Amino acid sequence: MITRRQFSIGSMITMAGASLPLPRAFAQAAAAQPGYGAPTYYLPMLDLKAAYPKDFPHWNYVRPDAPKGGKLVLGAFGTFDTLNNMTTDGTEAAGLGSINDALITANLDELDTYYADVAETLEISDDKLSIIFTMRDGPRFHDGHPMTSEDVVFTHQLLKEKGALRFRARFYDDMDVIEALDARRVRFKAKTLKNPQLLKAMASFPILPKHWWESRDFGGLTMEPPLGSGPYKIKSVDAGRAITLQRVEDYWGKDLPQNVGTSNFDEITFQYYRDQDVLYEAFKSGEFDFMAIGSAQQWATGFKSVAAAQAGTLKLEEIPDESPQSYLGLMFNVRRPYFADVRVRRALNYLYDFETTQKTSYYGLYSRIHSYFPNTPFSFSGLPEGRELEILERYRGKIPDEIFTSEFKQPTTDGNGNIRSNLRSALDLLKQAGWESRNGKLTNAAGEAMAFEIAYFTPEIEKTILPLVENLRRAGIQASPRLLDVPQFRNRINNFEFDLMPARFTPFFPPGEALRGGWNSRYADRPGDENAQGIKDPVIDELIEMIIAADTYDEKSATCRAFDRYATWQFFSVGLYEDPVSRIGYWDMFGHPETRPKYDVGFPSTWWSDEKNPKAVRGQRR
Repeated sequence: MITRRQFSIGSMITMAGASLPLPRAFAQAAAAQPGYGAPTYYLPMLDLKAAYPKDFPHWNYVRPDAPKGGKLVLGAFGTFDTLNNMTTDGTEAAGLGSINDALITANLDELDTYYADVAETLEISDDKLSIIFTMRDGPRFHDGHPMTSEDVVFTHQLLKEKGALRFRARFYDDMDVIEALDARRVRFKAKTLKNPQLLKAMASFPILPKHWWESRDFGGLTMEPPLGSGPYKIKSVDAGRAITLQRVEDYWGKDLPQNVGTSNFDEITFQYYRDQDVLYEAFKSGEFDFMAIGSAQQWATGFKSVAAAQAGTLKLEEIPDESPQSYLGLMFNVRRPYFADVRVRRALNYLYDFETTQKTSYYGLYSRIHSYFPNTPFSFSGLPEGRELEILERYRGKIPDEIFTSEFKQPTTDGNGNIRSNLRSALDLLKQAGWESRNGKLTNAAGEAMAFEIAYFTPEIEKTILPLVENLRRAGIQASPRLLDVPQFRNRINNFEFDLMPARFTPFFPPGEALRGGWNSRYADRPGDENAQGIKDPVIDELIEMIIAADTYDEKSATCRAFDRYATWQFFSVGLYEDPVSRIGYWDMFGHPETRPKYDVGFPSTWWSDEKNPKAVRGQRR
């Protein structure tokens, strides 16, 4: 699944292959508990219904008799220093999401409907504050140890005490209790109804083996392969360079409807490359098998001289992407005195010349982004109206009047490098903020020159950053681009040691508790928390809590649009571009179902090995 999940470096450090969601799900209902509804098999998105009935045989986008076998090799950018993806420290290896199971699971045809997985049934209390999950009789870890409700309780206690700080910000502050009722039943109870999606989010967490982790240090970096329960386990690790996953032949859940036709490769290896150009060349030369192509230049020109691509042995496909898109922008550290002033942030937005960069570096593939929720119904447009307007009216006088009177539009140019009009607008705003050009330098009343660093970790983004640096220079601003390696970049974010840097903002769908970690004032001061920008805005805080509390689709949409509109007008980042198209390249060694999932390419979870083309077999590629 080519997915966009978090406001973190994890979203920026993308694999050339893709991540590994391996969907699961259900069973028959029993009698209802007093105070609870009848047992069910799914948890919906807000007030919507599930797309799949209780007795469905498999997801619509799989081939149920897909052949098993073959070895898949994928490329990954950067490096890794831990096999624990549930803590703040370190850079986790690729593929770890496929080694564990959870009480519930998602699928690729729906965005936020979850079905029973390790759980057999779900019972929702009449007051909506709690859910009782009854686990199947049969789930086990890879060492044969049975999975019980104690493992579920242990997992959440461990994550609450030693897990990544984002878990506490998003989830545990609102939880009352997670308790084992017996060996197979576990109850999740929230403190209030202010976050109606909380219990579903918590139940989607991987279940960790108590008997294995209780004798190990969970909080530190580790290269010891963790014990899991999912369709794959870790076979081998070459620290920082490669990790190989092996399909579990006797996987306990292989015959469940949600697993039919998935997890088809016997082995999946991720090979790491520290240089993106080397990564692309390795793919073209046949070192690995599949690549999600994120470089406009590589897509437009990089394969023209590759004989295998011209012959069809290496295939290239563009697939429209209906899934929610990432917000890609250059985020300001608003702790810095320069960037605490919205007029300065807005001025710098004028100096990003998207149209020229689109022509010279993006090859016309992208469009300018204007929303934190692109390609979703939660993105604002036009002027506020209806319920969104009602929400914003509460803050009239506290928020800019133009939010009510002007449609938001990104500044534009003629695409020929002429930014004179935008430069004038930027300098006017900077003058209002106390900055003027003196002797070619932008200075304030104290004689301090505006100078800052733009940090990044991949040369690909230089095509965006370097033209911006030149435009900043024309305004008298000294901006210094700095290329970091992945661990350095992650460390800078975790410790808030940056001025301006690229980041992807990708909240869960629908937006909810994930926003709290990335935007709420409470999480702006502690190193490692997700509010890396240091945003402390009471309007933002209130709107986020309204989004979290929304329990209908219409209310969620209205509150999200109000938040999106206000946050965008605050120019917390320089919005770059969006691209609702999946561009993939792969050697002709695969089969895949005729029906693709609605919100994903379906790779690698639904594809399989098919070596009918001998020229595409690894070792025979030219």
